[in-house]
Amino acid sequence: MPMRTATAKTTTFDNFIDGAWVPSASGDTFENRNPANTDDLVGDFQKSTAEDAAQAIDAARFAYERWRLVPAPRRAELLFRAAQLIADRKESLARDMTREMGKVLDETRGDVQ
Repeated sequence: MPMRTATAKTTTFDNFIDGAWVPSASGDTFENRNPANTDDLVGDFQKSTAEDAAQAIDAARFAYERWRLVPAPRRAELLFRAAQLIADRKESLARDMTREMGKVLDETRGDVQ
């Protein structure tokens, strides 16, 4: 789950880059509102920059170099565990996606599946 900073107004979601939750290089954010109910402010999200993207790409490239050295059975174990965590949180994830995108709940449940 992203690092969240609660304020009286809303929650601010940071970028996950190189194993840490960080604000964008610009420091700018944007509001995301529930399209089905624009009074419902989902949160403030980072307005990421090209610099943020470059840092994320560099971090992913470095992580890949370590990941590819992990034996296949261990990688499979980790990926199956990640899949199980998603499955365990399916309903919560689907509700969050519905709120963020305005899709119907049955559709977002299918997306999570």
